[in-house]
Amino acid sequence: MSIFLAFFISAVILTREAEEFIHDELQHRFNYIENKIRRQLRAGNYPEKLPSSTILTEISTKAEPETKPIFSDTLVYNSELEEMQLYRQKTIIFEEQGKTYQLIITKSLQDFYRLKNDIFGALIPAFFILATAIVLFNSLLSGSLFKPFNKILSQMRTYKVGSGIALNSVNTNTTEFIKMQQLYHEMVERIEKDYRNLKEYTENMAHEIQTPLTVIRNKTENLIADEALMQQHASTVKIIYDEANHLSKLGNTLNLITKIENQEFTNRERIATKAVIEKHLESISEVVRLKSLQIKTEFSEQHTLFIDPFLLDIVLKNILRNAIHYGSSHGPIRIKTTDDRLSVSNYGPPLEEAPEKIFERFYKKNGTRASQGLGLSLVQKICQLNNLKILYKYQSDQHVFTIKSEDQN
Repeated sequence: MSIFLAFFISAVILTREAEEFIHDELQHRFNYIENKIRRQLRAGNYPEKLPSSTILTEISTKAEPETKPIFSDTLVYNSELEEMQLYRQKTIIFEEQGKTYQLIITKSLQDFYRLKNDIFGALIPAFFILATAIVLFNSLLSGSLFKPFNKILSQMRTYKVGSGIALNSVNTNTTEFIKMQQLYHEMVERIEKDYRNLKEYTENMAHEIQTPLTVIRNKTENLIADEALMQQHASTVKIIYDEANHLSKLGNTLNLITKIENQEFTNRERIATKAVIEKHLESISEVVRLKSLQIKTEFSEQHTLFIDPFLLDIVLKNILRNAIHYGSSHGPIRIKTTDDRLSVSNYGPPLEEAPEKIFERFYKKNGTRASQGLGLSLVQKICQLNNLKILYKYQSDQHVFTIKSEDQN
């Protein structure tokens, strides 16, 4: 497209240049004849023989100093060729030796425009041939000659961190492509090495930290069983126990986020959500009862999600846990599915910060030490990697979370 645009602009420029050339050439010829005649008149010699298509007439009207030449194009019948031809005419009124003259000079444009048409008749096919040749050359260049380059790009596009270094060497004799391929392989090797080290460190930390945390929880449970101790240090012991549990969950969750971001969960399938949600509701029924909350459901048999079953369980656990934790007795927790979306809502006061901040990791409200943790951040990450959207809004004193496909409005 850019090639044809360039040719079109070139054609416009050439047309203007041709028009200017014709104008300048005719102006030169008009001026030559006019100056020649005026020199003869100035010398007192009336021209006995005028150039063809030139008329000199003495008139009685006085010429005004600001009188300008008049140019006009006209058709004149050529008796020899028996056709109408285009001419340009210049009419000048001037004074010489106290007399006023009118000079009419007529020049044919036919030869100029015939030359112009011949030039464009040769240039236009040449332009199209050249454009076609360039397009074909570019196609050949991007197809055959750039085939190794496209293969390397394809490997870059499909490469995933942690998938191993299964890189196929691309056969090419182009020095630049060889260097690029070598550099790409070296880069992947460094990335894989760093990833393995980081993954090993993270997994080891997540695993090793569980042992001391288990010891802390067991010892804390022994302290909780000591009534005499609990009478004096109940608050301190409870804080130790809660923080140990929190740290244990945090390590597992961070390790899980790392695995999700590295797309280690690829067992996606189309899952009908009604039975899965009912299973989760049954497991949390005791907690709901202890908090004096109510849950109202409205399920669609047609609602499904294309997701790894393990990740769906994580999404439901976290979003239901959030609703229970922040739910209010002013109204029930509502869980509803339609053909294309899942929504969970609970009553509660409005947020003090921007709604999008609730999906940030360890988001804290102003003036508080407690954070939202990783629950909603984890849910958002899972949705993003499975072509789902999780939306939040506050309406009618309710916090509403909705999950739907990316392509839905």
